[in-house]
Amino acid sequence: MWKKLVGLSEDKSQVLAKLPSDLNVSNDFSSKGLEEALSEINASHFFVMEEEVTRFINYAKDSKGEAYSGLAICEVRNAQVEVVLTDHDMLASMKVTGAYGGNALKGSEVVHALAIAHVTKGINKLALKKVLLMSTKLKPGETFTQPVAKGKNPIQGQDAKFIPLVKDPTKQILAPKSQGEDKVDMLNLGETITVDVDQPLMKRVPATKGVAGITVQGKVIPPKPGNDQALSAAKGSHICPTNPNLLLATDSGMPLIKAKTVEVENALCVPQIGVATGHVKFKGNVVVLGDIESDMLVRATGTITVGGFIESADVQAQGDIEVAKGIIGHTSSGSDKKSCCVKSGGNIKANYAQYSEIQAADNIELAVHCMSNDIRCGNDLTVCDRSERQGTLSGGTTRVGGKVTCVNLGVEGDTATHVEGFARFGKYKERINKHKEHYKKAQEATMDIIRQELEFKKKPKSERTDEEEAQIDAKKVKANDYMEKAKNALEMLESEFEALLETNIVDVKGKVYTHVTVQFGEEKVVTKRTHGPSTFSFNQYEIQYSSKLDEEDVGVDI
Repeated sequence: MWKKLVGLSEDKSQVLAKLPSDLNVSNDFSSKGLEEALSEINASHFFVMEEEVTRFINYAKDSKGEAYSGLAICEVRNAQVEVVLTDHDMLASMKVTGAYGGNALKGSEVVHALAIAHVTKGINKLALKKVLLMSTKLKPGETFTQPVAKGKNPIQGQDAKFIPLVKDPTKQILAPKSQGEDKVDMLNLGETITVDVDQPLMKRVPATKGVAGITVQGKVIPPKPGNDQALSAAKGSHICPTNPNLLLATDSGMPLIKAKTVEVENALCVPQIGVATGHVKFKGNVVVLGDIESDMLVRATGTITVGGFIESADVQAQGDIEVAKGIIGHTSSGSDKKSCCVKSGGNIKANYAQYSEIQAADNIELAVHCMSNDIRCGNDLTVCDRSERQGTLSGGTTRVGGKVTCVNLGVEGDTATHVEGFARFGKYKERINKHKEHYKKAQEATMDIIRQELEFKKKPKSERTDEEEAQIDAKKVKANDYMEKAKNALEMLESEFEALLETNIVDVKGKVYTHVTVQFGEEKVVTKRTHGPSTFSFNQYEIQYSSKLDEEDVGVDI
């Protein structure tokens, strides 16, 4: 049917559909067969205007005059292009639609499309050439998208940097040094890191302002400047008179690298501490290349670094204590005092410890084992090497303010092990109760002011004074402010407490053996069988145990 109805216009730019006067169409007349008819007149590549086709079909069915006069249902169309902006106007892409029998894109059309979209920056000329080339190859109606312009993101400013110009003694690896010919000097663990007067300690690299970015439409994106901070002088150091970005040593000694400065501590360095040296009390840092021998007493206001062992000695420091090998005491009955005592106002780090009393204000880290010790630490206890294959916490009593992490907890046999996690639980509960009392008193004070205000307003206006009203208003503002502060303080403390309950757990990566007591607050559980990797946590009311190997979770009786 369509073959009798379609034909090309005189300029061959359109396909006209016209119903002959001697021909009628049936009610089931549709677009079926139109494609074949267009192919016969070499117009299959024309753009079919679907709405016009539908209109002609309806006119033909109704024998309307428009069907006999003819309608254009297809036409030649040139390739089309539009610019699409994405990524917050940082990327401009050209979407090309293939020509329907018409011409490919021209350079002027591409330029015009960019102008309409206001794209002026970051234009890639090679990409534009590809757009022109692809417009000649696309099939009718086929689309192709090509990024043609890209903006520049701002380069954010860098914060001020503080670069140490000396080595960090806390990261120095203490190990026996070779003397050649396969000989090792066990007492030579490396030179102590020290500095001389006027030696450069740290340099400051000032913050940068950054580089502005720009969108493809030319909109400038300002950068965020870096945070700038000044270099600070500290104990034993000063700012260079000719260079404010350079820190120099005032004294000779051991450098202690801080965030924005370097302190210089006078340090005592000895091969070992024993009978030959006597007890050591030093206002600063102490470095012992070898061992601290039995019955020796060592005190330091700074840090203590030991290249060998601490054996049955009394060692205390206000700073960190680091022991390259082990902390060793001797077996004793439960009521006897431990023969070895190590206490730190900071952290304690050693390879292992046994039969000793060990206390740290912050963290304790032991790599191999912790056996039959009395442990106290303010924050976390870790008994684990880097590979998480070694690390046994067994025997003795352990009271940890934060989290306990170990590979194995307890040991085979009848050795009892007692571990208390989050030992700060009781103090936090006391602080929360005190804050609740403060908040309650603040509420009561506010209600007293409100009652005073109500009594004042009951008076006749003639008996009220502006001064009395102003005093009540001032008291009310002060009481409300105090109550709001008390409420915020309570909410912040409770939020901090809840977060600590979640993180301060007993985490066992290997096995939990029998006769292990785990305690949180006043609650305790005792293991009666061996478990795999496990976690013990506390929800304020009961201790919760969970297995990492999908074992059945159990209650208190484990």
